[in-house]
Amino acid sequence: MCLQPQKDGSCYAPGKPLKAGAMSKCDLCELKEYTPWYARFTLPFKFNLLECDSCDTPMAVLGEHRKTPADEERAFMIEALSLIARHQFGDGEFIIDDIMRQIPDHCHIHARPKRWRGRW
Repeated sequence: MCLQPQKDGSCYAPGKPLKAGAMSKCDLCELKEYTPWYARFTLPFKFNLLECDSCDTPMAVLGEHRKTPADEERAFMIEALSLIARHQFGDGEFIIDDIMRQIPDHCHIHARPKRWRGRW
């Protein structure tokens, strides 16, 4: 996850200076497999379900770098994410959080327990 998003939407990686005019890489475009992954979808469009490394909650990540999914994509991602959340937290015991705080330019959606006390 990007801990220092820049005004231009890029992500600053501490210890790695950016060249003039260079955009840093998006952490959600280059997902690393060091947290549990629940599923990888290629149809009807590309997205992944995995554990967020910042807040330890399930999240859905759109498979391409764009901020806003189509309505059908968003609905499908939320339904798939809700299956994981119901299993992990219980039916009706979670909320869908689609506010993209740390990486605001790549669509991702979290499922959080209702009583979650993590960082917002």
